[in-house]
Amino acid sequence: MSELRDILYVDDENSNLVVFDATFEDDFRIHTAHSAAEALEMIEDLPIPVVIADQRMPDMTGVEMFSLIRRKHPHIQRVILSGYAESDAIIDAINQGQIFQFVRKPWQRAELHSVILRAMEAHDMALQNTSLMERLLVTEQCALLGKATAEIAHEMGNQLNLLPLVELIEDEYSHDSQLNCMAKMARESHERLKTLVNEIKGIIRQEGAEVSLQLISLADVIRELLSFLRFNRLIPNASIVADLRCDPVILGNKLKLHQILLNLINNAIDAIQGRPDGRIVVHLSIGLETIDLSIADNGTGIPFGIQTKVWEPFFTTKGKRGNGLGLDLVKRLVESQHGRIHMLSEPGQGTQFTISFPAIAHQDAASGILDLAPSQAT
Repeated sequence: MSELRDILYVDDENSNLVVFDATFEDDFRIHTAHSAAEALEMIEDLPIPVVIADQRMPDMTGVEMFSLIRRKHPHIQRVILSGYAESDAIIDAINQGQIFQFVRKPWQRAELHSVILRAMEAHDMALQNTSLMERLLVTEQCALLGKATAEIAHEMGNQLNLLPLVELIEDEYSHDSQLNCMAKMARESHERLKTLVNEIKGIIRQEGAEVSLQLISLADVIRELLSFLRFNRLIPNASIVADLRCDPVILGNKLKLHQILLNLINNAIDAIQGRPDGRIVVHLSIGLETIDLSIADNGTGIPFGIQTKVWEPFFTTKGKRGNGLGLDLVKRLVESQHGRIHMLSEPGQGTQFTISFPAIAHQDAASGILDLAPSQAT
């Protein structure tokens, strides 16, 4: 037997409420309200698809109440009941889309039951149409993003001509250790950008290549990225603390890990902006079954009401400064390396993202030493 669906009946006369409940209690889950004000409160807490209301009520007419409901909950279907000749007001309401149907009192069970069922169908269809429109919008956004990304990737590829200069520095200034260190970083950045551009082109061509994984030191990946970030003057490096007292090895992809870390650190930087005591902590730990990497800040935090939405494509809290793709990308990159990511956030206190990678072998929590072979008694 299918679950009964909710409907709300509003009438200031208690006898009418009792009759309605007794008539339809086997067909629907009936909620009743004695006034428009009570009904408006109930709608905020209950998933009501259809509201039936008497037209003449002392505090507010049914049409006036439906006008308020329509503004905030347009998918809820509205049926008016009246035994009076108020044709002008009700016809105007129907024309303005405030009412699904008018039923004259005294109503007949079969007629009203049919109206309620059709109102349910109209509600469901309105929700489906909204969902389709949202999907079409996302598809259109993806198409525009893909076109823009293709142009950016093409231009980036044209600009990646730094290698001759890097090679010149390495050859002509081999005695200058600091310059050679900079040249090494430039070469590594060039390779990362080249790989990234090729991946973007592959995605646009729908080549969907799998992520290449290998054994890498997670602590080394973090140190390498933080060393690179110290040259970015927009990043408050003094506020970033790396707690790397262990050195675990995971099966991962260094470029993808850099993308993950950079996204999460940039989000944390935005969160602590304007706070003199702003702090970002990158922490590594080794558990029994997982290697855990966390990025925590003491910034603004994320409101509870939107915390479940942060992983959705195109959802952003940064306004025009964000495109809503960062955390969606982070989640996909983590999962491509067999990891999981979760978030804890307290508004006004800060946010922590924790990434858990599967432990591929026994690793000592203090030293991070990897033991690939099972221990044998000697």
